[in-house]
Amino acid sequence: MTDAPSGRQLVEKAFVYMTNLSKECRKAVTSKFEQEHKGVPFESVESTMRKEVEAWFAERDKNINVKHEKSDKGRPGEILMTYAGASKDAHFKFRVDAQFTLAGSSEKAPAYLKALNVNVDKRDFTK
Repeated sequence: MTDAPSGRQLVEKAFVYMTNLSKECRKAVTSKFEQEHKGVPFESVESTMRKEVEAWFAERDKNINVKHEKSDKGRPGEILMTYAGASKDAHFKFRVDAQFTLAGSSEKAPAYLKALNVNVDKRDFTK
C-alpha cells in the first residue's frame, strides 16, 4: 500500500500547480487586454483586471477558489493586486502586477498594457 502524502508534499504539489497556472493566467489575461481592453481609461483598469483574473481562474479550474484581497497603485500606470486562494490541499496567496502605458497624465487617460506578472511565492503556501 502507499502512504498518503504528507502536508508538506501536498503544499509542494499545490505550489508547482499554481506556478504553472500563473504562467497560463499571465498569457491569457495579457491576450485579453491586448484584444478587448486596449485604450481603456486608467481609472477602470484595476476593476477590469480583477474581473479578468477571477473569471480566468473560475473557468480554468473549479477546484481552486481565488478571492481578491487588496489593490495598491504603485508608480503612475502601475497596479499591484494581492489574491488569497485555496485548493483542497493548500491555502496560498499570489500577486498580480501590471504596468500600463498611459496616453496622458489624468486618471481618465487611455491605458495600454505594457507588462503583466502573476507571482506565486512558496512561502505563501500553507496546509
